[in-house]
Amino acid sequence: MSGARILIIEDEGIEALDLQYRLQGLGYCVPDIAFTGEEAVKKAEEISPDLVLMDIMLPGEIDGVAAAEQINARFDIPIIYLTAYADKNTLQRAKITEPYGYIVKPFKERELHIAIDMALYKHKMEGKLKESEKWLATTLRSIGDAVIATDNNGLVTFMNPVAENLTGWKTKEALNKKLIAVFNIINSKTCQPAENPVARVLQEGVTVGLANHTLLISKDGKEIPIDDSAAPIKDDKGNITGVVLVFHDITEREQAEKALRESEERYRALAEELRESHRHKDEFMAVLSHELRNPLASIRNSLAILDRATPGRDLAYRAKNIIERQVGQLSRLVDDLLDITRIKQNKIQFHLQRLNINELVRRTVEDYRPLFEKNGIRLESELAQFEMFLNADGARLVQVVGNLLQNAVKFTRCDGNVKVSIESDAPRQRAIIRVTDTGIGIAPELISRLFQPFMQAETTLDRSRGGLGLGLALSMGIVKMHGGDMSAYSAGLGKGSEFVVYLPLEGISTKEPQAPLPDILHYSRRVLIIEDNKDVAETLRELLELSEHEVAVAYNGPEGLNKAREFGPEILLCDIGLPIMNGYDIAKAFREDKDLNSILLVALTGYALPEDLQRAADAGFDRHLAKPVDLDELDRILAQLPDR
Repeated sequence: MSGARILIIEDEGIEALDLQYRLQGLGYCVPDIAFTGEEAVKKAEEISPDLVLMDIMLPGEIDGVAAAEQINARFDIPIIYLTAYADKNTLQRAKITEPYGYIVKPFKERELHIAIDMALYKHKMEGKLKESEKWLATTLRSIGDAVIATDNNGLVTFMNPVAENLTGWKTKEALNKKLIAVFNIINSKTCQPAENPVARVLQEGVTVGLANHTLLISKDGKEIPIDDSAAPIKDDKGNITGVVLVFHDITEREQAEKALRESEERYRALAEELRESHRHKDEFMAVLSHELRNPLASIRNSLAILDRATPGRDLAYRAKNIIERQVGQLSRLVDDLLDITRIKQNKIQFHLQRLNINELVRRTVEDYRPLFEKNGIRLESELAQFEMFLNADGARLVQVVGNLLQNAVKFTRCDGNVKVSIESDAPRQRAIIRVTDTGIGIAPELISRLFQPFMQAETTLDRSRGGLGLGLALSMGIVKMHGGDMSAYSAGLGKGSEFVVYLPLEGISTKEPQAPLPDILHYSRRVLIIEDNKDVAETLRELLELSEHEVAVAYNGPEGLNKAREFGPEILLCDIGLPIMNGYDIAKAFREDKDLNSILLVALTGYALPEDLQRAADAGFDRHLAKPVDLDELDRILAQLPDR
């Protein structure tokens, strides 16, 4: 085509001028020459040539292929590559730009002439085809269904507005993209990619319907149920030149089925939530049982000792001390167990104080000694040479040592030995507690899982002996929260085991005398008890009367108010959960009565969560004592009243 305007892109100046001379000799116009890829893109925009002769190997940041990509993306200009050599990767990149031809250097003028004329003719024919397609597109745009057309390579050539709306792709974005990039479909049941209908049409040359349960995934991720078919586009000779895909949104038809599926999923989720809730309930009950039975065992044994021991003897005195300590332990555990959420979230509050670890372990060993004697197991203890002190929660550490002793009893046969020892690791500033037994040992594969909560394998230590699998996990959690660690060792089954607890030290001393508690001055007080549980009320009355206090008892609120006006108490011990009037109402009534509002009000209740304490204070209570009552604390409250 004489007179066609051709832009030359060639970095070799002499070759560029020679090529310009040849083209002009063939009747073409060469308006300009560019020497780099960047310059090629710029001049293509300025000149708008009919064709570009592009050298592949160009200097600069972009080579001929990259420049061709930019020109193709922005302008409708055919490109012919000029190349003397290029590696496979470069040639592969060049193919993607769909050039109108390649001319290999050196070349003859006839080859150049033919390549250019063919490219210009092909581009002209493609232009006419585009005009025809534009006319067809106008028709297809009026169709209510979505329409996408592809060429025989499966590349998008057309989309109508309905298809744009459903896919989320604009036509200019989708053109020349693989259909699967624009028409992304999956099976709604399996969520796996669905069969590409265009590929099958191109392969078989037949109309193909979309599979059932097909979802179109739009560009923004929206899932749209669709249905319809793909058909081949053929030329006059029956050759397949492309595919037309027609589909429509069947959301309304799918809504009922989708609603049903969602309903079923909600029911399944609810069922799973209920199962999970039930599992947590079982775990909680297991924890509750496990944590309460250890102290109860010591109390029960001590009560048995009191039944058999001579009153006033050392054995009876020790049993009494054990009961006192274990009741305190139970009280602390109940306080924590009441706050179920706090336990679930592992946010148990510690009551830290300076503790002598030798004394704590010694007392715990003595508490559990009757259990060992009952099972015929020798229990030895070896305390540290020097006294060591921790900043810790004593009740929780007793729980740790107690759990280890319980395990030792459970897994050591009669005539076996268990030894508890304490030593200091001065360089690391920590105390080490070892509990060693000659029991059944631990299989190597279980060592790494011993401290996991709620172990499921029936071969675990706790499961094999009917335990709950909580003690070691709870102990590890307590020790970790104290900044320490735990480990377990065993040479294998039948070879005993050793559990080691590491706790950070606060100090080591040859002697650390405990500061004596201040003496409690005893005065006779007038005490009114309002408690509907007669056993609690009467035993508390008797304890107070043994301390020479004057006591009156009422079993409900109205009776208590009447007795308060008659008796004139200095202090009221009032339960919260009462018939007729609850404790909060009674406190308010006392505060509103000018004759009773100076009485010290003490809430006496099993409701001991922080919000319970705050509600009691808001109602007018001065103090709050959790059941069972700490009698030393009650004595201190009574002693703090002004002397009459």
